[in-house]
Amino acid sequence: MLKPLTNILLKIFAKSFYQAHAPIFIFILYIIVAPGPPESIISFHTSVMLYFVAKPLIMMIVFGLLFLYTIKCWHFIAGKIHQVHQQFLFYSINSYTRPQQLIGWIILQIAVSVPVLAYMLFSVIIAISHQYFLSALIILIYLAALLLLSSLFYTWLIHKQINESKSSWILKLTKGFKKPLFTLYIYHVFDKLKIKYLIIKFLSYLIIIGVFLLFADVKTDIRVAAIAMLAIAASHSMLILDGRQFEVTFLTFTKTLPIPRLKLFISQLATYSVLLLPELIWLLFNVSPTQALGLYIFSLSIILFFANSLYLIGLDQEKYMKTVFFTFVIIFMTILFKLMCILTLINITLAYLIFYFNYYKFKEDPIALKYDD
Repeated sequence: MLKPLTNILLKIFAKSFYQAHAPIFIFILYIIVAPGPPESIISFHTSVMLYFVAKPLIMMIVFGLLFLYTIKCWHFIAGKIHQVHQQFLFYSINSYTRPQQLIGWIILQIAVSVPVLAYMLFSVIIAISHQYFLSALIILIYLAALLLLSSLFYTWLIHKQINESKSSWILKLTKGFKKPLFTLYIYHVFDKLKIKYLIIKFLSYLIIIGVFLLFADVKTDIRVAAIAMLAIAASHSMLILDGRQFEVTFLTFTKTLPIPRLKLFISQLATYSVLLLPELIWLLFNVSPTQALGLYIFSLSIILFFANSLYLIGLDQEKYMKTVFFTFVIIFMTILFKLMCILTLINITLAYLIFYFNYYKFKEDPIALKYDD
């Protein structure tokens, strides 16, 4: 009875969720298997899980991270629900009873939470084997509560009338200000994508802390910081795809204006420079100003390459994520040889050449975008 509903929910939401976040999951998987051979990996994560179930404060922190992950799922799925070509969901899902809808959404939330649920369930097994029965029960109750809360949220959302007439606070505050071309996407981020942006910034912070903890014995090596900035650039991949969709949907008029391509490229550079400022601020407080600026430009060059690669491959998300993944691997291997300066020049040069020769050729119908918000 529920199979048609779960099939369509998994196909529309779960599949695109993992496609959209593939680089992040690959990086997390790398961190998980980084400690060494299989026996040391098992021993390491067993110790981590035991520490988590034995310390209430650590458990609260982990629960907070789980809630942030759940919010990320909410934001992604809510964005998909509100896409124009998904409006049929408002009618097809409502043909099921409310309990059936709740069960369908619970199955979807389980599907998009498989990585964290698997880790948490292993923690439950560790807790039971070491007689931390109360901790195991608390974890199970918390996981069940998150699943139910997610299901209720999606069910409420699917029945809610969308009101697009309200302006956000950022647009009201800046109503009388001039808005240069490079600021338009920034305003869009803080108007429509602010939750995604905040989650990406939180993820950036976790990446920096995680990489420096993972390589604590060589944390003064500039390559460690470069790897962190590479991972941060990859974590912005979906925001970059959002930017290209924004351009296709709202900024096609710029092609009819007498604006030199170099100026348009610099405008793009300025946009991502502003969006990457939180990482620069963190770097200035933790490394020398020269290193901070160099790492900032290095990460920015990768983002520019990702952004302009879309002029070649189009807005096909699957091809784009493959490009991000292979670029990540190549740059990661090159960092090991301390070639960050050369990489920065290559990234910026390639980005500009791709932009210069493809900007006026690039055409994409915004209605038929292969893109998942």
